[in-house]
Amino acid sequence: MEQAKYKIVITFVEAGMGHITSATAIADALEKYHSDEVEVIRTNIFTDTNDKVLIKYQQFLIDEVKRSNKHPAHMFYVSMTRMPLFPRMFSLIFTNATIFHREKKRVMNILRRFDPDMAFHTHFTPTHDSVEAGKKRRGNFLTGFYDPDTSVHGWWDKRADLCIFNNKGAYEEALKLKYDPKKCFWAPFALRQKVLDTPKDKILLRRKRGLPESGFIVTLSSSAYAGGLLLKFANRFLEIDRPFTLLVLAGSNEKVREKLEQRVGHTGKVDLRVYGFDGDAHELYGASDIFVTKAGPNALLDCVYMGTPVMTNFCASQIERKTRAYYIDEQKTGVHIKDENKAAEFLIDCMDDPEKLAPYIENCKRFARELTGGEKMIADAIVEKLRKNGPPKAARNLQKTADKAEEKELLPV
Repeated sequence: MEQAKYKIVITFVEAGMGHITSATAIADALEKYHSDEVEVIRTNIFTDTNDKVLIKYQQFLIDEVKRSNKHPAHMFYVSMTRMPLFPRMFSLIFTNATIFHREKKRVMNILRRFDPDMAFHTHFTPTHDSVEAGKKRRGNFLTGFYDPDTSVHGWWDKRADLCIFNNKGAYEEALKLKYDPKKCFWAPFALRQKVLDTPKDKILLRRKRGLPESGFIVTLSSSAYAGGLLLKFANRFLEIDRPFTLLVLAGSNEKVREKLEQRVGHTGKVDLRVYGFDGDAHELYGASDIFVTKAGPNALLDCVYMGTPVMTNFCASQIERKTRAYYIDEQKTGVHIKDENKAAEFLIDCMDDPEKLAPYIENCKRFARELTGGEKMIADAIVEKLRKNGPPKAARNLQKTADKAEEKELLPV
């Protein structure tokens, strides 16, 4: 008889792409290192059931990201009105029990139907719903989460059974917020298997992506939705009087993509290449000399891991300001320049003297050596938590069935 496995549901939520890439990294690691012991179920929790209420909520999350990219004050307003007025846990529970009660009930029911041993999340919304569902008699499963940001905000539910952070500072921040130290730990950053399998060879990557093998290459992005300052910076970079290649990632923003595509072939010395959403964007990062983007945690992570320095130019929230501080001020893997003219001047300096990027490149390499590789540690921690909780549900259910059958046989005729 095949050995019963732990059933782990990993939820995927689109609010930018960072939550999805982190969930993918952890699911990949569980399947790679513990396939004999776990069954991994990946679910787009808000869209897979075609529930109109949840689909609408998923779009709400996407729109919130877009609004914050366009108006940073929006996220500040949301943070100020939603959390600090009352204790964090009270605000979290109250908001989800009132404003988002329909969404909460539906997610709880979906998770219960999966009947997992653990539900694991990289976004705060299903984390809270999971805690609420798992603690009920009809749920009876563990909840874990991985915070993909470099800091801890008040929307995470600290009642979760396993709380994982990606750096020591975030872990210490969680302890100050009264997280249970027995449930918390920090592991280095988690990367998707496809990123880990990609060779860090600029020439090889340039050949693969049809890019010039020599010459300076800049990749420019501003989240999966091409908000923020993308067009403003792209237009300024196209005015640079130097021969170089500019790769612009327009994401899912078709209007921005069309505007830029109209300029291809009419940009003087600049070789402009425009891309939509690219699931292998890390290859473009690795092929580039520098990556210019807003301070989104997971884009910076993939880029720095590939050994390419970053220039951050925009922070849409306090989370991203802390992300910028971590990568730029603490790890020194690049620079932060908000003004497009100063950014262009920095690029010109680097084109004229590529050695200016050398210290940042070395810091990227150090970062990759010392602060990544956490995906296996996270997978190991999840499985260890499940082992301590007892045998898989499937095994326990089989045992209950066998016990009942034995009791029935022992009953007097």
